[in-house]
Amino acid sequence: MRGFTHYISGLAAATFFAALVGDLRLGILIPVIAAAAAYFPDFVDFKFGKFFARRDYEIDPAPWDEKKHYAPKLVKISELSEKNRYQFFAVEGKVEEILVQGSGKLTYKVLREDGTEETVTDSYNTIVFTLNDGTGKITVEAFGDDYEFFEEEFGKIEEGREMLVFGYVDVDEDGSLKLVVSDAPHPQGIAETIARAIEEAYREGERIVKIHNIRLPGDVYRQFFVHLDPPKREVRVEMGPIVTPGGVAIGGDVPEYRKYGIAKVNVPFIKTYPKPTRVDSFSGPEIAFRRATFKGKTVVKDRFLPWHHGFSHSLTMGIIIGLVVFAFFKLIGYEHATELALASMIGQWLHVFEDQLGFMGSNLLPPITKDVIPGLKLGESGSGLTNFSTAWLMIAFMIWNFNRFTDPRPIPISDAKLLLYLIWPSIIGFGIAIIRSIRMRKELKELMDYYTNLEAFEELEEVGGI
Repeated sequence: MRGFTHYISGLAAATFFAALVGDLRLGILIPVIAAAAAYFPDFVDFKFGKFFARRDYEIDPAPWDEKKHYAPKLVKISELSEKNRYQFFAVEGKVEEILVQGSGKLTYKVLREDGTEETVTDSYNTIVFTLNDGTGKITVEAFGDDYEFFEEEFGKIEEGREMLVFGYVDVDEDGSLKLVVSDAPHPQGIAETIARAIEEAYREGERIVKIHNIRLPGDVYRQFFVHLDPPKREVRVEMGPIVTPGGVAIGGDVPEYRKYGIAKVNVPFIKTYPKPTRVDSFSGPEIAFRRATFKGKTVVKDRFLPWHHGFSHSLTMGIIIGLVVFAFFKLIGYEHATELALASMIGQWLHVFEDQLGFMGSNLLPPITKDVIPGLKLGESGSGLTNFSTAWLMIAFMIWNFNRFTDPRPIPISDAKLLLYLIWPSIIGFGIAIIRSIRMRKELKELMDYYTNLEAFEELEEVGGI
């Protein structure tokens, strides 16, 4: 759920106590502490937890320019090394020598919608030259669709010409660096790093990976997707279009020959989140890969945003919040400290329950419970339907409570009838969400059966493994 929804829920919790409603009528805003308690779990996670969390790998496919705060970053050739392979950079220098200019055949693999690979051969034009910026020189290569763009952008390339070139770093067979002209990083680097993290987690117990997004000039983003395919033991990364901050595609699709990165994984792993990870306008996800036992076998499980939905999103934290609120407000002499403490605890619990309507789930009662209880899958955190239905229900509770704690009542009907009149939109909304969830669960079951298919692991091992 969104933060606003949680905040409204905390306010609603406060209105269930007549003493707190009375204080609100007098202009005493202390009961709003219950709303703050309801928002507290996300505040802790996103304002503190994410910045103190451990990261074993930081995948930055397109480092931002420090001054402009978008990619590609302008670098000196001497700053580049093999560690930058597949990353997206810009280099400015002088054309020193044209090595190749002509045409040829380009062979590459295309990934179809059914997951199969197809080898495609196309004719292409190419140019290869060396660029020198005073700190060193690098080979620059443009071919295929990128050559056409390069030719339109720069015109005829001549020796001695000063120019700015952007693309991804690659390594030739002889170990020398080259810059391949492109408008995006190559996804192979992302795929290989994630695969390495999964294999290390299998041996060491855990690896946490942070994946940064790709911000481009004009406040737009290059979208890409991370697919984990356990039965095939593959990590696939698909480079997508350019999108707005709201995720709306505005074009800029990459050519097929640099659209996919595929890395094999040499250990068994399962996927617990049913969708590919999409990376665009947000800061980028973090994924924990943890060694676990599944169906009697040692595997690696993924955990999306490992610093989120932890202890802060537990019923235990709600009890602690209630005790702290009670102690503080009792100490300063607030007359209704007990009611405020209960409302704050209930507000935090409402946050936990509302998040359980989604996918991630939480460890509800640590240290008694040790593992996450999966969510009910009524909708994602940003679902307009579930957020609206929940917020409407909480506002309805507030109206209902203010009415029943007022004498004479502004709305002179029975409590049961008024509540029914107020909450029917929420009943309809949650009903629609449940129907959608039932349909989605059938699809998710098929996906999860696929993602957790250990028999497929065994078959791969029998035929030689991957």
